[in-house]
Amino acid sequence: MARSQLIVPRADSACGKVFYSDRRTADGHRIALEVWNRATGRSREGYRLTVLHCRRCAGFHLAQRPIDPILVPIDPRREYGGDLAPIVHDEGGYEPDEEPQPLRVQRVSRFGA
Repeated sequence: MARSQLIVPRADSACGKVFYSDRRTADGHRIALEVWNRATGRSREGYRLTVLHCRRCAGFHLAQRPIDPILVPIDPRREYGGDLAPIVHDEGGYEPDEEPQPLRVQRVSRFGA
């Protein structure tokens, strides 16, 4: 009888990582591990857990990957507690703008933390 030529996922001791046979199970463990890490204070700033497909054992593993920073422009008037209304002089005219300031950015995480 002919044997199937499909690649069946199986744990490989040479891989050395926790083995998950399907992505859905690995994703469930990833979510549980993220909750556990946040509760115990073990989460790393700038990193997140991801599910990776392993070529060696054809299974899935969890790994920490760096987060790409999202750059958001900051309005300096709002940063120092000022309002966003233009400054009006007694003569009724607006204050002339000075030379433009370079754009400043603030690092924001995609995951809210």
